[in-house]
Amino acid sequence: MLSGAGWALVAAALAAGVTGAWSPCGFSMVETLAPHGYARRLRTTLQACATFTAGALAGGVITFGGLALLGQTLGAGGPAAASAAAVAALAAAVGEARGARIVPQIRRQVPESWRRVLPVPLAAGLYGVLLGLGFTTFILSFAVWALAAVSVALGEPVLGAAIGLAFGVGRALPVIALAPAAGTERGAAAAAAMAERPAILRGLRVADAAALLGCALVLAASPASAADIVVRGATDPSADGDSLAWQQPRGAGLLVRPGATAPAGLPGSHPAVGGGHVAWIEPGRIVVADAAALAPVAAVPAAGADAVAVTVTRVAWRAGGSLHTSPLADPAAVASVAPRRGERLGRPALAGDRLLFDVGGRRIEQVDLATGTRGVLRDDRRGVQLTNPSATGGALLYVRETSRRQQLRLGALDQPGTDRTIYATVPTGRFDRGYEPGHRNRRHRKIKLPRQPRPGVHITLWSTALAPGAAFVTRLRQRAGRRPDALILRVAR
Repeated sequence: MLSGAGWALVAAALAAGVTGAWSPCGFSMVETLAPHGYARRLRTTLQACATFTAGALAGGVITFGGLALLGQTLGAGGPAAASAAAVAALAAAVGEARGARIVPQIRRQVPESWRRVLPVPLAAGLYGVLLGLGFTTFILSFAVWALAAVSVALGEPVLGAAIGLAFGVGRALPVIALAPAAGTERGAAAAAAMAERPAILRGLRVADAAALLGCALVLAASPASAADIVVRGATDPSADGDSLAWQQPRGAGLLVRPGATAPAGLPGSHPAVGGGHVAWIEPGRIVVADAAALAPVAAVPAAGADAVAVTVTRVAWRAGGSLHTSPLADPAAVASVAPRRGERLGRPALAGDRLLFDVGGRRIEQVDLATGTRGVLRDDRRGVQLTNPSATGGALLYVRETSRRQQLRLGALDQPGTDRTIYATVPTGRFDRGYEPGHRNRRHRKIKLPRQPRPGVHITLWSTALAPGAAFVTRLRQRAGRRPDALILRVAR
């Protein structure tokens, strides 16, 4: 599902696509598809309109979806990216409002010969692709450049594809609306208005400016633009509605309940909340209690447990490299998930009757506790790490780390294509420039390194928690010669 910023960008893309029809290529498309033109009859015109629309949609997705995928590969997303996207949209809005000349401009039209040598529906489809690509013909709006920059900056392929679809729709609509009527009195009047009334194009560019300004405002206020510190000196957040628990380094767990003026200390460590319960680890066992009264409701034998999750009916924990679950009504009915050869299982998370965990940072898996079926929720084969899942209300939160960025990603639990970055920071490691000081050459001078941690500092995004209105993540920071420090960040969803 698109966010508010996403819908604003889709609206701007639609407006930019419509504006792009006021070009030599747009006029040429109306003539090509018209019944009295190369199509020769209305049936062929309608077929050509369908293929033209499909081509425009495909071209838009290729361009803007591809740019967003490039941004994701480069580690885009996060506060700086949202700010850069807002600046790009604002700059384009100013240019559109002033009616400035489009620069840089691409002075190229579609190949005229295609409509003479190819079947008209095929030629129309290919023309649609070229116009949908956006950068293969004349550009009549700064919005095209701005949307390209925003797609790369945000690095969200699903959003990029949505922008591309909206742009393709905008490119196709004027053409398929006018082409069937071309040759009639009404169609001739509409075509004449397009060609002879500059005020129409000027009005469309003003509409583009308004849409881009809306994008800039929404992006500037985007949830991805800020993260608040919840507590310092704490790790491993766990959320349940307005309740939040965390672990103190070398100490017991703390629980914040709605209406409480201060965190409540817990008798054990590594606390987790869920389903109105709070669980913590004591020597040899896990205790589950009512979160409001802290009255124990179950005690589960769990020697060696080092992480726990709890819901209204079930508790899960990690011990001895394996994951275990047990119904609260029958603590002795333990089901286990053992690591396969060479695997390391991450912290457990519960989503109803599903157990979630990462496998060695390579992928995020789930086990259906009702059937025992094990499957993959997220898998990125491009050498990135996926760790520390948490879930609530059908949403999934996890950490994605590349060589260029660490990202806190949020999406629908069963729909990988909906994932978006809500927070990002520098990578854990550093890049080598690839050459020794004093031995640079012309090729090496062009190497541009991604943003990196400050010298002597290593930053790691770690365990996560998800609430209806916010996401939480542990941020670990290691400074050379010092003990690592930790804090918990809150990011609005």
